[in-house]
Amino acid sequence: MRLRDLPLYARHTYYYDLRSAALAGVFGGMLLPFVSVVGRKIGATPLQIALLAAAPYLANAFTLLWTEDLFGKGRVWYVVWPCVVGRGLLLSMFWVYTPLWYTAVIFVYMFITAIPYPSYAFIMKTNYPEAVRGRLMSRVRVMTAVLWIVSSTVAGYVLQGGTGNYRVLFPAAAVFGVLAALRFRSVRVRSEERRRGSLRGITSFRAPLTDPVFLRFLAAYTVFESGVLLALPVLPLVLVDESHISNFATGVYGSVFSGMWLAGFFFWGFFLDRFPVRRTLALIFTAGSVVPLLYLVTRDITILGVAQGAAGFVFAAIELVNYIVVTRMAGAREVPHYFAASIALGGVRGAVAPFVGTALYARYGGGTIFSISLSLMLLSAVLVYVFYSGRSPGTGEQAGQ
Repeated sequence: MRLRDLPLYARHTYYYDLRSAALAGVFGGMLLPFVSVVGRKIGATPLQIALLAAAPYLANAFTLLWTEDLFGKGRVWYVVWPCVVGRGLLLSMFWVYTPLWYTAVIFVYMFITAIPYPSYAFIMKTNYPEAVRGRLMSRVRVMTAVLWIVSSTVAGYVLQGGTGNYRVLFPAAAVFGVLAALRFRSVRVRSEERRRGSLRGITSFRAPLTDPVFLRFLAAYTVFESGVLLALPVLPLVLVDESHISNFATGVYGSVFSGMWLAGFFFWGFFLDRFPVRRTLALIFTAGSVVPLLYLVTRDITILGVAQGAAGFVFAAIELVNYIVVTRMAGAREVPHYFAASIALGGVRGAVAPFVGTALYARYGGGTIFSISLSLMLLSAVLVYVFYSGRSPGTGEQAGQ
């Protein structure tokens, strides 16, 4: 694939998407690897840690509101300005000292920045050709991962000087995050009808739920993500309370995660463009089971670093697969509704599983949580390989391809 062979609109989108991703990588590396660990170290309760883990998923439950262009602003507007506002809120971290306010600010930031997902999926469907979409999106995320690796290591060093340094680090990250969003403002959507939508149009989310191929995908993915979400809030509790991870090691973990995230984008972008979706999903779900498996057998900080790398490799796949699989199932006008239905269901999972995970951890310990998580992930791999097949009525494409 040579960039000069792509249509002009695709090259234009890629240019700004890539530059926005670079700034977003600096932002993410300075912030996201540390959110739960810093929260726990300043006194956040298991319930507050569960809320931090659940926040983006809870926000996704409201994504259906943003499948329509309610304000007639065009899809780019919904990608840019929620990110500007949500990331800008992190500037207030300079004055945040208590775990309650810490949790509140992070929660609101994550809630607002969930708004762009359906519109971003629409832009990717419209502006990137089907045959190369996986590779283009992979390259963009490679840029994010490279900058994430550097910034998370530097941020870990800054926090090693004192956990309270998050009050300077997180606002600095916010500046890069806002600039990343503003850079995406230059993207122009191909063949977009810019007209004011209505809340009544949201009811069209019911159409994806009549697509049997989409429902089979959702069923298998729900089992997998439930396994992820049960364990997700327990990981920082184990790392801080049992493995006694340092702030610098947390930054190194962020770099390990990002390095494997980077490798994952190369691998999965290639895989998604060339191999059947069913085989790809089964491989993703099986690879994900490595994380709870390692946490089940050890608390050694070095070996758990391997689990962090496995998580990065799998999360690269998760980020791509939701865009690639959904955009293959639906036409351009239906993509926001399919995507919103998918992540809204994720919001339901996120409203339940993290809190169940921390409750079970408090009562039965990490072994029980990681055993359940491992079992669900392996079950999802079997389910997707056995049941995810057939033809999508919306597009006529083979679901297994």
